Amino acid sequence: MRDGDGAQPLNAVVMFIEGEVVEQPSSEMPGSDQGGSETIRRLREELQLTQARLRSTREEGDAINEELRAANEELQSINEEYRSTSEELETSKEELQSINEELQTVNSELKLKLETISRAHNDFQNLMAATDFGTLFLDAALRIKRFTQRVTDLFSITPDDQERFITDFAHQLEYGDLVADARSVLAQLTPIRREIRSRDGRWYDVRLRPYRTVEDKIDGVIITFVDVSDLLQAKEALKASEQRLRQEKQLVDLSREPIFVWDFDDGILEWNRGCEELYGYSREEALGKNKDELLATRVPGSSIATLHDALLNDENWSGQLKQSSKAGKELTVESRLQLQSFDDQRLVLEGTRDITEQKAGEQRLRLLLSELTHRVKNTLTIVQAIAHQTERNSPSKQEFITRFDGRLSALASAHSLLVESDWKGAELGALARDQLKPYASDRPDAVVIDGPPISLPPEIATPFGLVLHELATNAAKHGSLSRPTGTVRLLWSVDKQNAPHVLTDKWQEKNGPQMKDDAKPGFGSSLIDGAIPNAVVSREFGHDGLVCTLVLSLRKGAENGTAVQT
Repeated sequence: MRDGDGAQPLNAVVMFIEGEVVEQPSSEMPGSDQGGSETIRRLREELQLTQARLRSTREEGDAINEELRAANEELQSINEEYRSTSEELETSKEELQSINEELQTVNSELKLKLETISRAHNDFQNLMAATDFGTLFLDAALRIKRFTQRVTDLFSITPDDQERFITDFAHQLEYGDLVADARSVLAQLTPIRREIRSRDGRWYDVRLRPYRTVEDKIDGVIITFVDVSDLLQAKEALKASEQRLRQEKQLVDLSREPIFVWDFDDGILEWNRGCEELYGYSREEALGKNKDELLATRVPGSSIATLHDALLNDENWSGQLKQSSKAGKELTVESRLQLQSFDDQRLVLEGTRDITEQKAGEQRLRLLLSELTHRVKNTLTIVQAIAHQTERNSPSKQEFITRFDGRLSALASAHSLLVESDWKGAELGALARDQLKPYASDRPDAVVIDGPPISLPPEIATPFGLVLHELATNAAKHGSLSRPTGTVRLLWSVDKQNAPHVLTDKWQEKNGPQMKDDAKPGFGSSLIDGAIPNAVVSREFGHDGLVCTLVLSLRKGAENGTAVQT
């Protein structure tokens, strides 16, 4: 039920109270009035008791009603809180689902990272096992964390020694500052590298670095020990080899012998000073150039292709080559080639020796021998003619011997000058001084020789010496040199105004006896007139002595008795 406003329902409480059995009055029974009064009294008492109970019950019902009303309000509040909690639970459920999904994603990522870490750990373990050099990991307190197997060659440690201080163990290195360097690396965070010798004579490259975590924190020291004994030995051998190579290269560079290296399939790689001096090309000009094209190389009696084939087959070749210098000079060289292969590169070491002058000398020697043979024959003919003429014009044997010896001496003197000049010619002044030297030994001022330098060829020098000998002999016997105050002047000059040039040689005697022209000249006069081919000889006989003039044409390089000016 609800009240009049319809706001709150009205509650009714029905109570049943258990009582005694109500006796019905009976008129038939005796003493019923007395019994009825007692019953009424009792009923009244019970009614009063019931009414009191009812009032009490009504009050209790009102209290309970109030309590129920409050409980209802609390239930409504709880219901609202429940609905709010339910909504929060729904939200929490959704959040939990999202968190669960995130956890699943994180779990997958962690699983992948775990697999990556596991692979990295396996790789690290295999790297530690397979590495050929020792690695020692120490923590910040210099306790052993881990190490590779090669470390046990230097330190007496086992896997059970982890977490022990490195200072507790002796090592085989001559390295007393190991601990100090480790602490220095921890303090200054600067790597240290040293080459340390072990007690068994091995050498190790020891490197100390800070151990950095992923968070870039310093968590100890890493020490690596790399056996570099073989490397050091190789370095020493390489250093010695390089030093020898530098010395040899320096010797080659400084050598006056031309030595160069060229690539069989390319150009010149090395070019020393001897090559620069011989060929005229600088190192910069020669490097990279084709050797045969640069030097215009020719093989006498063969070809470059044939030479290359022989070099490929035998790996060496020697012989004579014709080459040209930068200035265009034709060279004859004796060449030695050696082929070497280095890493698919074919290199040729070539050493040459300039024999151009030698070949020219050999040619000159052959010509000289031929000329000498010819001159010996001519000389013997001259000697024979001198002997016969001297014999016919000598009144006595002693006179013959004296004249013949003098003329042979003059001939020998001229030959000596020619030999000294390698038969290239005799200098006129030297020839004159040599022939007239005996006549000026007592009086140096008795003979005066003056004229420009000029060289006489062999075919002129020999008879010219005989002419000077005859003039000096006649002057000593019959001319100015036979007098104490007599002198001889031998003067010559060269006229260069016209071609060919003309040599004029004048023999002039002074303070001698007056001489007369002899209508019948002797052998000496005949020798003077005809000894030099194509020469014009004139004589003047004055009151002081003889003046003899000899004129020659100077055709440079001509033959048949002409002179060659120097």
